[in-house]
Order: sequence, then structure tokens, then C-alpha cells
Amino acid sequence: MEEEQSEFRHWDQLPPDVLGLIFTNLSLQELLTVIPCVCKSWSEAVTGPYCWQDIDLDEWSCRCQPHQLDRMLRMLVTRSSGSLCNLHVSGLLNDSIFSFITENAGSLRVLRVPHSKINDSIVEQTAPRLSTVTFLDLSYCPKIGAQAIEAIGKHCKLLVTLCRNMYFPDSAGKDEPEDEANAIAATMPRLKHLELGFHNISTECVLNIISSCPQLEHLDINGCLTVNRDLKFFKEKYPKLKIVGPHVEKVFKEYENLDFTIIDQDFYDDDFFESMMEEIAMELAE
Repeated sequence: MEEEQSEFRHWDQLPPDVLGLIFTNLSLQELLTVIPCVCKSWSEAVTGPYCWQDIDLDEWSCRCQPHQLDRMLRMLVTRSSGSLCNLHVSGLLNDSIFSFITENAGSLRVLRVPHSKINDSIVEQTAPRLSTVTFLDLSYCPKIGAQAIEAIGKHCKLLVTLCRNMYFPDSAGKDEPEDEANAIAATMPRLKHLELGFHNISTECVLNIISSCPQLEHLDINGCLTVNRDLKFFKEKYPKLKIVGPHVEKVFKEYENLDFTIIDQDFYDDDFFESMMEEIAMELAE
């Protein structure tokens, strides 16, 4: 009796969507500098949309040069070919790159752009393009205010998570510190998770949000020092709602879960970056 032999498919013969699924487990550096050099089918897969439905540049964007971030984002978002679902990047430097992202946001569900220098007007202009977004992080973006938040609320009807944490000096300097919170209450009734760390808001303002967002499950008012600090008041009135704060439980909490994995420092070097981008351009031209 002959032994049954299993059929194995060579990795270079796998379809692009399967390769894309496998490659998503690799680092950004490996995707851009290693995979394209293995074989033609792998190079084609990594330049196609399947590898770039989820783009996480958060760690890299915190270390790279400003001009590198703009070029990298434009390249990867273009590669996604409209299939981009999740984007996480810190420190967008201008309205132009934010507008470019929204132009390719037809499938976007999660958008995280903390520490970005975008303003109210560009958010108002582009909010209609973000109608599919369910998770939005605009934390530590000091140039936006109630106008941007209101535009998001009017156009992003699927939004269930909003992160809008601030640094205390930025929130303390606002002329109308409660306008953003009031805009949230007026336009985002479907919210389930809301973060408003270090906003200069009152207890009445918080109650307005809670009563206007009946599906709210998690409210982070960490550092909102003008809010009633007696949590019993909230727990008795809203027993199903988890509230973090208002007393300071965590400072700079975004650093708590940082991944300190060692990364090749050459990947952040300007000369290395230019060389890498030239090689990518040559590969695409072939």
C-alpha cells in the first residue's frame, strides 16, 4: 500500500491575499526592506493592498524625521488602494497629509492620529469622508476645538469610541473649555467609550454627556480636577458606567504600554531612509 503524500504549496506560489495575511505579522522594517528582496511574488504582494489594510506607524512616527513621515504615509496609504481599515500614526505635521488620508478613507474604521498639528477647518472640510469611522483618537491635538468635534459628530454617525485626552496646559488655555464636551453631548449619542483626560470641565458638563450618550460604557475623566471627586455620586446614579478619574490615577498613561522592542536604529537614519525609498521606487518601475 502506497504511502499518501501531502501536497505542499511553495510560498512563492501563494496568492497575494494569503501572503498579505501572513506578512501582517512582520515589522514595518521587514515588510519594506526584507520581503521585497526574497522573490518577485513576495515583492508584488508587499506593494499591493493586502499588506496595508492595517497601517501602524505609531512607534516609527515618534522617531522619524518629519519629511520621512509624510512620504512614508503617502506611499503606504496609496498602496492600500482604498482598502485601508486601520491607521495609527502620531504627529501629523500639517493639514495636507490629513486631507490625503481622508481622501483614501472609504473603508477606514479606526483612525488614530494623536499629537497632530491639524486645525478645525481641515477637520470640518474632511469629516464627511470619515463616515465609516467607528474609533477616533484625536488626543493631544492642540489646534482643534469644538468646531472639529461638532463636525465629526455630525458626519461620523457610526462612531462609538472617541479619545480626546489633552495636556493640562493646552486645556487650561482654552477660552471656552467646555465647548468640546458640549459638542460631544449634542452630536455623539452612540458613543460607548469616551476619553476626556485633563479637560477643564464641570460636573454638570459631565452629567450632560452621560445623559446625552445613553449607550456610554466607559468614561475617562482622569485629571478633570473641576469635576466632583466623589465617585459614589456617579456610581449610584449610573451603576453600569465605568468611570476613570476625575482624580489623577495615571499620568502620561500613553507611555505605560510602550513596546520597548529593540529596532535597528538605521531604519530611522535619514540616509538609510532615502536609500530605501530609492530602492522601492526602482522595484516599482521594473
